[in-house]
Amino acid sequence: MSQRSVRHNSTCIRKVWVVGSLFVFCFVASLAAQQTNDAQSEHYARGMRAIQLGLYDEAVDAFQQVLKLNPQNAEAYCQLGAVYTLKEKTNDALAAYLHALELPASSQTHGVAHVCLARIYHSQGRFVDAENHAQHATTMLPKNAEAFFRLADTYLQRGKFDLAQQAYQQALTLDANLAPVYQGLGKIAFLQNRLTEAVQYYQKALTLSPYHAETYYNLALVHRRLGQRSVGGVSNPDAPQHIAEAKSLIASFQEVKAYNEQTNRYRRHLLEEPTALEPRVKLAAAHFEIGNHQEAIRAYQSATALHPDAPALYHNLGGLYIQMGQFPEAVKAFQRLIQLDDTDAEAYLNLGWLYARLRKFTDAQTYLQTAIQKDNHLTPAYYGLAEVYVQQRQFAEATAVYRQLAEANPNDATPWVRLGVLHLKQQQVSDAIAAFTQAIIVDENSADAHNNLAWLYATQGKELPRAVELAERAVVLDANASRLDTLAFVYYRHGAYPEAEQAILRAITLEPDNAAYKTRLNEIQQAMEDTEK
Repeated sequence: MSQRSVRHNSTCIRKVWVVGSLFVFCFVASLAAQQTNDAQSEHYARGMRAIQLGLYDEAVDAFQQVLKLNPQNAEAYCQLGAVYTLKEKTNDALAAYLHALELPASSQTHGVAHVCLARIYHSQGRFVDAENHAQHATTMLPKNAEAFFRLADTYLQRGKFDLAQQAYQQALTLDANLAPVYQGLGKIAFLQNRLTEAVQYYQKALTLSPYHAETYYNLALVHRRLGQRSVGGVSNPDAPQHIAEAKSLIASFQEVKAYNEQTNRYRRHLLEEPTALEPRVKLAAAHFEIGNHQEAIRAYQSATALHPDAPALYHNLGGLYIQMGQFPEAVKAFQRLIQLDDTDAEAYLNLGWLYARLRKFTDAQTYLQTAIQKDNHLTPAYYGLAEVYVQQRQFAEATAVYRQLAEANPNDATPWVRLGVLHLKQQQVSDAIAAFTQAIIVDENSADAHNNLAWLYATQGKELPRAVELAERAVVLDANASRLDTLAFVYYRHGAYPEAEQAILRAITLEPDNAAYKTRLNEIQQAMEDTEK
């Protein structure tokens, strides 16, 4: 059964802006020091939840309430600084972090404040201040990769390449999956004309962070330099390849840059209207369209938390969970959807598909039957139900569903093809031949019907000239590797060994790692050798 696609249209809930992992560190200060009373704990929890939902004014209020109860709470100032940064109130954020440093707190909390101050000062071009705070951060947080990354980034901006290299490498020993570290190492390698290393660093950065536009641009610059027509007076034969790669990277840069600009527009809209539904829907759609499904899921999760009664949110969230292979989460999303709208046949269809994947066939059958009751024209539900019957070896019921589909869709060969395969499962060869033949009558362009009937004739050693015609026709209709293998097998059974060898070699060209095709080639070549003896 094919999985359902995610719906994204004007009526659906559509990339919530999610803070990058490096920045998240700035507001996840250590909570080892327990709050002194339940009231503080309650405000803390409210503030953290508000941050996750993008309700920054509420988060500010929550942490200010903590500070009213305990003005010496440095951690609350760190959280407040993070929220002000999210609200793009940089001066307020700086004041909060600096205040946190004036209060007694753990090295962890002060280290977090230094890291965040280093990041802010770096963004303002105040590199001396950034370096100072980053050095303090590495002392207080010797096992935290971000502290070393911030220090390395500042060294890089100040032209201290050796120190930057050392700090980046230290960050990697603590966390080998920080994309910004590889971006920094790539910049150093480029500036020092170590171009092959620069390519490797930037490619690793893109593997870890494929939605960072600057990396595409910087890598394009490296390839442009590698694409110089001559190097040291010697002609460069790889120049055209590097120039083509640079052009491709610039195109990717432009696409990702547009994506980032788009999501930032929605984020700013949400700063003004944090509970608004439409920008969250559009934000999720932007994530989805570029393939950033994990961020799209986060966007929908926050949207459902704020708008728990919007059915379309759960449809899209469930579809995304399916695409990510998170089936239990998808089940919950679609179950919530039918609680809100029990007329949604596609929700029942999706639940049937999910339970079938989870091998809970009784539940799958129930949901698929309900989907058909809600919409008796929902063809995928019939196919799904038939497959569930097959999985439970209820062949008579599956046959009845396929025949029902064939009657309802007289110009569609698919039900007959599926019926033929079902007959083969039961070793009902004559019935299978009749079904595949009927599929060809219904649709003379059905590659599957031609292929399956050809294979069946060849395995039976019957109608071999007809099998050759069928297999050749299947390849003309759709020359994939599997059909070329069928053609090779049919030729082989017919004794046309040179033609069989040619066909299987074409299949191997398309799928060079397919061991079965190589075995077929050996059988054919052995038959050719035996014939020549």
